[in-house]
Amino acid sequence: MSCVRKRRRRKPRRRKAQKQNNRMFAQQALRSRYKVFSGGFMMNKKLIGVSILAATALTFVGCGSGSSTASTADAGSSAAASSSQAEESGEAESSEESAEETDAEVKTENAADGVDGGFTEYPIFEDEEAGFLNVSAVYFQPVPMSGGNENIEDFNIHLEADVSALENKLGFGVGDWVPYMTVDYKVVASSGDTAAEGSFMVMSASDGPHYGANIKLPNADTYSIEFTFHSPEDNGYLLHTDAETGPGGSFDDYFKDGPIVVKYEGWDYAPQEW
Repeated sequence: MSCVRKRRRRKPRRRKAQKQNNRMFAQQALRSRYKVFSGGFMMNKKLIGVSILAATALTFVGCGSGSSTASTADAGSSAAASSSQAEESGEAESSEESAEETDAEVKTENAADGVDGGFTEYPIFEDEEAGFLNVSAVYFQPVPMSGGNENIEDFNIHLEADVSALENKLGFGVGDWVPYMTVDYKVVASSGDTAAEGSFMVMSASDGPHYGANIKLPNADTYSIEFTFHSPEDNGYLLHTDAETGPGGSFDDYFKDGPIVVKYEGWDYAPQEW
């Protein structure tokens, strides 16, 4: 705006009007400049605001991406840890299973050794049924026994009759050993001559009670063998006879015709050096 120096003399009206016009023009010019500046400033403010918003958005996006990446990384780490733990657990279980299998095999072998008792039984016949008896015959090396029967030098084998009960009304369970019987044995050679005979003794071995004896049988041959079972009642074995407590039967049901006899032919035998 131009400066107008004041004069002492009264200015003509034309000059005043011109001055007013000039002032108006100056004010308009200032207003125009202000509008331009203000508009530019507002535009700049808008641009700055947009820039700030954009920067903020980028920041949020970056943070979100970082969080997502971190979450993904954490998830990956967790998955890897879980997989590692699962593998370790699987290896541990596999090791435990291997250990259990090894223990089971060892226990089975030990149990088998305990049952065998260090000797082998040689079967003569198996599961012959007569009356209420199931009978099998085996032999193996002569064995020392208690009661003054420790000497085995004069014997070739130990002969056994394994006896168990079938269905009966005498109070014996199926498969139970039947006690109190006198059991006679007879071994006949192919020539018809008696090679060995006698009565079994009652005894127990590692596999349970049985009737048996050490016998002398030095010659190889095809033998026949005969077992004769006398009633337990002959040795004082008693049964309850009342309806409330008795087994429901009597020994006469099975021994009314005499002892029970089991015969077997065709025993191929050869002596062994034990």
